Amino acid sequence: MPLIDSSFRSPWWMFNGDLQTQLPVLLRHIRLNATSLNIPTLDGDNLSANIYLSELLPQKRLLILSHGLEGSNEQNYVLGMAKAALEAGVAGTAVDVLAWNLRGCGKPDNTTEKLYFAGSVQDFEDVVGWAEDNGYTEIYLAAYSLGGNVVLKWLGEQGENAQIRGIKAVCAASVPIDLHACVTTLDRLRNLIYRLYFVTSMKWRLKRKAVKFTGKLDLSCYWKVKKFYDYDEFFSAPLNGYKSAEELHALASAKPSLEKIAVPCLMVTALNDPFLNADCIPCALAQHHPLLTLEITRSGGHVGFLNNQLEWWLDARFLRFFKSLS
Repeated sequence: MPLIDSSFRSPWWMFNGDLQTQLPVLLRHIRLNATSLNIPTLDGDNLSANIYLSELLPQKRLLILSHGLEGSNEQNYVLGMAKAALEAGVAGTAVDVLAWNLRGCGKPDNTTEKLYFAGSVQDFEDVVGWAEDNGYTEIYLAAYSLGGNVVLKWLGEQGENAQIRGIKAVCAASVPIDLHACVTTLDRLRNLIYRLYFVTSMKWRLKRKAVKFTGKLDLSCYWKVKKFYDYDEFFSAPLNGYKSAEELHALASAKPSLEKIAVPCLMVTALNDPFLNADCIPCALAQHHPLLTLEITRSGGHVGFLNNQLEWWLDARFLRFFKSLS
């Protein structure tokens, strides 16, 4: 399927990937009225979520939104997509929208010491199971950054079963499908500011859990964590059943599973994304996979994609892809 050299262009004054990543966070502010709910997990925990119900007749069609690293379902890119889908519909028809929180993100907090990681596919399985239990027969997916890795890995593991379960299509942006490549990129000196921000946030989240659940988390290596690799080596890997960061990166990456995705899939990635490198852009696969459309933009940063008309291009691009399938 198509490997598209996109016509997307950023504003001239956003002249690099860092500005195109950071400024959209500051420039976009969206409020939506939501109904909060908890989704039970297989292991007895819960995932918090917001659902936005269509003002039209009760729907059996749902759009599920999955956020990125250290984010929540209140991120403006999530709310922006929810708003666009509620206003325009998906594939020409009204939908409800579910925006869920990865475990330990958003409010309210989950009820156990467990935290999300890049391979949290069972949690996403629980989200899809909730949708099925609530009568949704057509399900569309939109995912961002780390949430995209979770969703694409789940889709690959599901294979043709995803279509049987009502999954119609997926759109994903800025996805670290090769976790080793992403961590290596983020741990470079040029990304020091991002590393300090995210690693500090992850450590704070971990420490908060350790205080709340005394004796459940071993923080003996807490002060050794300076980089993303350290966090995965000392915490993400052992807490999720992996022997090392290397094993987690190899087994939790979505990249090896993409070949088995059996529903229409759009992946959007920017060449100047400061978080990713070429190993996260599956060009060779896109050239022969019948259901994968890979759109490569020259600019856009990491989940930025504010275009030179000051429009939030990604929302419209996702909706166009869904509509093209109807």
